[in-house]
Amino acid sequence: MMNKRLFPYLTLTFSLTLLLLTGCIERELPVLGREANDVNLVEANVGVDYETQLFFSLEQNKIKSSCKQSDWCIALKDAGTHVAMSLNSGRAMKSINLGFEDFFVDVDPSAWTAEDWEVMDPRGIGPDVTEGLKLVKSELMFLDLGLDENNDPLGMVRFSLIEDEDGHWRLRVASAEGDDPETILVPRLDGYEWHQVSLLNRAANQIEPQTQEWDVCITQYMELLDGEIPYLVVGLLTPTERVQVYETSNVDWEIWKTNSWEGLEFSSEWNAIGFDWKTFDLSTSAYTVDFDRLYCIKTEEGREFIMRMLDFYDTEGNTGNVTFEVLER
Repeated sequence: MMNKRLFPYLTLTFSLTLLLLTGCIERELPVLGREANDVNLVEANVGVDYETQLFFSLEQNKIKSSCKQSDWCIALKDAGTHVAMSLNSGRAMKSINLGFEDFFVDVDPSAWTAEDWEVMDPRGIGPDVTEGLKLVKSELMFLDLGLDENNDPLGMVRFSLIEDEDGHWRLRVASAEGDDPETILVPRLDGYEWHQVSLLNRAANQIEPQTQEWDVCITQYMELLDGEIPYLVVGLLTPTERVQVYETSNVDWEIWKTNSWEGLEFSSEWNAIGFDWKTFDLSTSAYTVDFDRLYCIKTEEGREFIMRMLDFYDTEGNTGNVTFEVLER
């Protein structure tokens, strides 16, 4: 992945607590079983700090887990030939791989320019896109921990992978100056794709549910506008290998309930749904939703869903209240 210049962020807000039409239960929101082709209308209200991330199951129609942006910094995954790392880009995190094997080497971060830093590719990790961050054993990296809920900088740490075994990874982390070094044991958990770690608390902190238990993450993240300019946005990501998405401008639900999906070019990119189903009009200072977008979502288990976004405002005119509808065909 190429280094990206980190420009000032435009935050298109939206963090989430699901509200079903029949009521709300904190954290998880189960509903009665439904027949195929029944449209499920969901209202999602986020909160003013945009700090919530949610892992949502289309099949079960409920949130399987939720967290704050501050709960994790990086996530690790066994990618076969290497260990892959994703950054919590919703905090505007970024990284530099120095390649040194001397963890305590003297470096001067003030000498680095914006071009030296790398942000997470919002397309994620897949066969047709940049593979993201690769962890090479003993190579020294610096991580900018990004911003807290008040948009204040959280500082930097130095970091490296020092052990890669069948049952775990072991990381070393210290302050940017190399003070207070500690090691973090990150267990490889069966049934999980990504394993989250907090470098703030210096501990593994598994947030993501088991791989089969969720489909969509609703979160703030870093999008690269024009493929280059990082902006903070809020949208729907599908960062699991189980899920693929096809976008169409034909929103005739009756057609998509029954037509064949054979031959359609589905995408495995994490931001295939993304954020741009809504736009901000500077002349009116208001968001509008593009009703002419419909998302076809399929899972490796053979489940098929269609989704459409409806609104971004609550009844009092506050942004961050997302209404969408989902149908399993």
